Amino acid sequence: MKILIVEDDPKLLSQILRHFRREGHVCEQANTYQEGYKKLNNYDYDCVLVNLGLPGQDGLRLVHMMREEDAQTGLILLSSNNLVQERIQGLDEGADDFLPIPFDVGELHARVKAVMRRKAGNYSKVLAFGGLLLKLDERIVLADGVLLNLTKKEFEILVFLARNKNRVVTKESIAEHLWGDYMEDAISFDFIYAHLKNLRKKLAAHGYSDYLKTVYGVGYKFEVV
Repeated sequence: MKILIVEDDPKLLSQILRHFRREGHVCEQANTYQEGYKKLNNYDYDCVLVNLGLPGQDGLRLVHMMREEDAQTGLILLSSNNLVQERIQGLDEGADDFLPIPFDVGELHARVKAVMRRKAGNYSKVLAFGGLLLKLDERIVLADGVLLNLTKKEFEILVFLARNKNRVVTKESIAEHLWGDYMEDAISFDFIYAHLKNLRKKLAAHGYSDYLKTVYGVGYKFEVV
């Protein structure tokens, strides 16, 4: 799961990041409204955690902006002001849950999982492009009924591109999607190129390489006519 945490308290942010990364999730952080706004405009997330008491701007404004364009991403609000009216307003703006500060990160994790279980029913579990099927729950890809032997990263890249079909996706966006805030330490763009090269070769073996387009100097595109 890929999670964005918009939180200005360094201690609380560190606790949340440590717990969720230990559980195997890709986490990104933003400390201000402006940073959160930028990340939400440029990248996709499974779940977003937002502290309503952000410096500079009310966190509710970020919630409102997010829900105007995205009704699917999980959204949990955090606040040290345990006011009934604030909870009502946040939920009315489209938040899926509300957790007062302080809290146990184990409870936060349980709430995130509960939100994602509820959201799962709203997502298509299969992406179909002709005879090419991406089965998200099973994490497999079938080409005319034949199972493709993809690595974990190849599968994640293909799903990311397919969900952004007909849009140019930069190498930076792919790296951010796969590795979050650790992208600079974990990979190079040559590594992404190698994954795309292998992925294209496996698709080509079944006649589906035309979906993957290279936009030279920019990134890649999953093109569907």
